[in-house]
Amino acid sequence: PLLLEVAWKNVRLRYKSSLLGFLWTLLNPVLYLLIFLFIFSRAFPQVENYPVFALSGLILWTFFATTTAHIQGALVENAGVLRSLAVPPLVFPLAQWMAGLFNLSLSLLPFAGILAFFGWRPSLVDVLAIPALLVFTVFVFGVGLALGALHVFFRDIGLLWGALLPAFFYLTPIAYPPDLVPEDLRWIAGINPLYWYVDLFRTVVSERLVPGVEQWVRVVLLSLVSLTAGMLVFRSLRPGFIANY
Repeated sequence: PLLLEVAWKNVRLRYKSSLLGFLWTLLNPVLYLLIFLFIFSRAFPQVENYPVFALSGLILWTFFATTTAHIQGALVENAGVLRSLAVPPLVFPLAQWMAGLFNLSLSLLPFAGILAFFGWRPSLVDVLAIPALLVFTVFVFGVGLALGALHVFFRDIGLLWGALLPAFFYLTPIAYPPDLVPEDLRWIAGINPLYWYVDLFRTVVSERLVPGVEQWVRVVLLSLVSLTAGMLVFRSLRPGFIANY
C-alpha cells in the first residue's frame, strides 16, 4: 500500500498545475517526431516507413530519459521523509519506476493510434512488444537505482546525467537507420545497451518480425546485469545514506 501510494503521488506531482496533464506523456515524443519528419523524412529513403521507425525508437527513449532522471533524484528529494520516518529507502526509487510504468502504459494506446495513422496495422507479432518493453523497464530501473544511490553522495551525478543523456540520444539510432553509421564506428553501437533494446522493439513494431533468440538473450542478460549492478551499488552505499542526504 505504501509503495502504491507513493507511486500515485509521484504521478500526480508530475502533472500538478499542468493544463494538459497526462497528455505531456504523448506530446514529448510527438514533438520529436514532427521535428524528425521535417528534417529527416526524405533523408533516409532506405527506411520503408520512417514515422513508424522513428516513433518506435522515441517511445523507448522518452521512457529511458524521464524515468532514469526521476529515479536518480528520488532519494535526495525525499531526504526529509527518510530522516524522520522508518521508511525503506528503496520505496522511493521503486515508486518513481512504477510512475514511469504508468505513464508508459498510458501512452501506448495513443502511440498505436499515431502509428496506425502512418500505415501501421496491428498483427499477432505485436504481442511480443509487451515482453520487449518489460525487459527494457528492468534495465531502466537498474540504471536509475545506481544513479540514485550515487547521487546521495555526489550531487554532481544529476548534472552529469543530464549532460550525458543528449549524447546517448545521438549515439542511439533513433532518428537515423543503423546502417548509416560507418563500419569502423559500429562497435560503438555494440557497447550502447539502448541500441539493442531499440533494435528488438523495432524488429516487432516496425519490421513486423519475430525477434531471434540471440536478440532476446542479449537484452535479458543486459537487464539482469543492470538490475544486479543497481542493487549492489544501492546496498553497498545504503549505510551512508542518512549522513549524506
